[in-house]
Amino acid sequence: MNHKPNSLTNFPGLTFITAVAVVLAIAMHQTPAKSADEKSLPPDTAASDPKTPSTDAGAPATLGVDASATDPATQAATAASADAPNPTDLLNQVRSKLQSLDSLKCDLHQIVKMSGMTLHATGTYAEASGNRVSVEFRIFPTQTSHKDDTKKMAIDAEPTALAPETARGELTQVSDGSVLFTLWKNGGTVQVTRRNLRDIMDVATKVAGYDADHVAMDLGVGGLRGLISRIESLMEFAPVQTKKVGESDFYVVRGRWNAKARKELFQLADDVIADPRPHVPEYVVFYIDTKTLIPRRIEYRKRAADPAQKFDRPMVTLDLRNVVLNETLPEDTFVFTTPDGVKEEDITEQTIQAIQQAIQAPAATDRPTTPVPADDTKQ
Repeated sequence: MNHKPNSLTNFPGLTFITAVAVVLAIAMHQTPAKSADEKSLPPDTAASDPKTPSTDAGAPATLGVDASATDPATQAATAASADAPNPTDLLNQVRSKLQSLDSLKCDLHQIVKMSGMTLHATGTYAEASGNRVSVEFRIFPTQTSHKDDTKKMAIDAEPTALAPETARGELTQVSDGSVLFTLWKNGGTVQVTRRNLRDIMDVATKVAGYDADHVAMDLGVGGLRGLISRIESLMEFAPVQTKKVGESDFYVVRGRWNAKARKELFQLADDVIADPRPHVPEYVVFYIDTKTLIPRRIEYRKRAADPAQKFDRPMVTLDLRNVVLNETLPEDTFVFTTPDGVKEEDITEQTIQAIQQAIQAPAATDRPTTPVPADDTKQ
């Protein structure tokens, strides 16, 4: 966004893919996997082993190339794009485009698929100058996954119709640029927290070894630009591909965790190909509109636990729909009001302490050394 100068220049906005952040936060607990998540459904994407050539005729042997013409994200063949930009250059262009905007608003639709179950979340996102952000999510009950779900996940498919009254949980996050409010609602339980972003940033930038450029994303308050910046630092990328869906053209940027992230963040041994924990993805894929340079889809993908099975599948898919740029947004969009009867909890100090402890004494984690074999007996 075209933010006005202030002390929060490293806070481009709230993490609009909040539920993705929740999934990754779960992953950070490093809990051991009890079983491989690939067992419930067959693969929907062909070979994507970074070290193995694609099985799709004519496709280049590159890192993580989607090889299947039935890729549910596009239902179109991947084009080997010699004229496509360098992936890092493209992501920098996307961040620059977002920086130049006065505002952005859109609808969100997220699908999480794990352990044979599917969870839907829908909501809205708005961001404007002055580091102001508003996110609202409704989280719906999990459902059993089915083989034909992939058809419904095409990037140009209509989202699944969900009745608002059936939602089991709600998440709202609002920031006026200085204070971040978070409201969690689970059934009849409502919790509201607040964090003073200025105080947190001031302390975080003074902690030795803490990267100020990534503090926003680490705290879960970075916007789309913060997310892209963070992913750039944690991943290595395949050459950019292009895909056409209907009348729209997309750049496809696919990345996998780099050696440093695998070792330090996920605590993986060098000989581990696929993380055996079902909630930890191996790849991230951006689908970027070639005309607007706005991401339309972000996927976290999971590789088969068995190294012999060279495929991966969507684990978390987030779609940005009905994107509107540079529209004047109502001022009350970024004003949060705590519901009557709900106590507001200030977790600024807790957040500061967590940052300091993360640097001084990294949490002990499991260090898996062998992938869990996939069980293909369940369909």
